[in-house]
Amino acid sequence: MKPLRTYAVLKSLANDLSQPFITFTAASSGVVNEYLGIISSASTVLTSVSEFITALFRVRALMMLMWGNLVSGMAWIVMSLLPFTGPYITLTYCIAELGLGMSLMGWNLVMEKLSSTSRGEILTQYTAYANVGGLIATIGAGLFAGSSTQLIKVPFILSGIITLSTILVLRYSDVDYEDPARKFHIPRGIWGFFSLTTVFTFFWSFAWPLFPLAQIYIFHMNYVNIAIISVVAGISSLVMRRWVARLITRNRRMAMFLGRALLTVFPLSYALAPSVYFIYLAEVVAGFTSMIGSTAYISYLYDSSSKEDMKVALGFYSVLQGLGALAGAVLSSFVLNLLIPFLGLVVDIKTLLLTSAVLRLITSFWYLKLREVRS
Repeated sequence: MKPLRTYAVLKSLANDLSQPFITFTAASSGVVNEYLGIISSASTVLTSVSEFITALFRVRALMMLMWGNLVSGMAWIVMSLLPFTGPYITLTYCIAELGLGMSLMGWNLVMEKLSSTSRGEILTQYTAYANVGGLIATIGAGLFAGSSTQLIKVPFILSGIITLSTILVLRYSDVDYEDPARKFHIPRGIWGFFSLTTVFTFFWSFAWPLFPLAQIYIFHMNYVNIAIISVVAGISSLVMRRWVARLITRNRRMAMFLGRALLTVFPLSYALAPSVYFIYLAEVVAGFTSMIGSTAYISYLYDSSSKEDMKVALGFYSVLQGLGALAGAVLSSFVLNLLIPFLGLVVDIKTLLLTSAVLRLITSFWYLKLREVRS
């Protein structure tokens, strides 16, 4: 399994050289309205679409990983060679996220095979390996770029190169997912989980286009601030890994509730914090929510599906989450621009952030009503 650990570190290194900065870069370059809404939700929407499409074909997990990383790596390099205008950055980022979605589907299938004996421990272990590389990459990229949208192109190019290099690492992996003969149906008992995921993601994504605008127009951040935010969240993830693993194993339903309910902290902090230092403090919570987000919900899906249903179930889960994210982010961008003449930009941003926080909290309680399942 050593090649997979190496892959997890390199992949996180590549992602964290670019992903934490993309919406901030777009907003700083003057990208607004529908383009910002698309960019802020693309990481969920297009990865979801890509995962769904790949779920419909008989493709081995490692092949998905390789082809996905090829598409994603090339897209980041091309993006860095073009001007950061709305159409260019949106198109190339969307292509990168389509490739990422393909690789994520392959990765989730490999993890399902590896983690069948101990969901919480193994899934959080691999997430921790990934976070180690990400911490180094993010702070380095932020310090290097400072306030320059031109200098950030260098980390973006490195992100593409490292992503391409993971293809070589995967060639040495001896763990693959053998695609079974699939029945094209979804287990009846999982539709409640799917519906809740769609609704929550809609309210969750409502705040996504607002965060980069708040970072620029309320807190006047630069790339160093963005890097610190990401690093605080990453360190918190490493510290909380074992505790989160135990919580998922003992009471997964409570873990899923807390993982969603505590997401209210972020829009609240951006709406109410008097300085950027309170944003840093709030990001400590991100360690918990990100570890839960990358493990508990996927493990619930694993245990709710048969091996024959797994690939299609993952695809449906992803595409429903993507639809919720796209609708929420686009609606948020539309409402924001609609209310600016009446409230002003800053008050408008804060009002919509508070709205998102309340809706996130209300919806999260429904996770306590889910039927618990075990492998």
